Amino acid sequence: MYKIEYLPIAKSDMEEIIYYIIQKLKNTKAALDLINEFRKQEKNILTFPYGSSICRTIKPLKYEYRKVSASNFYIFYVIDENKKIITISRVLYQKRNIEEMLK
Repeated sequence: MYKIEYLPIAKSDMEEIIYYIIQKLKNTKAALDLINEFRKQEKNILTFPYGSSICRTIKPLKYEYRKVSASNFYIFYVIDENKKIITISRVLYQKRNIEEMLK
């Protein structure tokens, strides 16, 4: 069984996204829906860690990043098979310059 951990920057990404939706867009329901989607995808990652796509289009990367979609966002993660740890690295809006942000 795998365990999930979050890099501090991934936690910050999620907090900033939710803050923006609640404070700037004034849409608490959308924020709650997105939180639920994040949780759903976390369960999916734990159940099927290799079931998501590998980011082959972004080169060169230090790690083999995998990604899943959660609404308009990608959740990027890496798998440490030896330790059975999945590390959520970033949570980014799909239309951002993702390649630059993952370096």
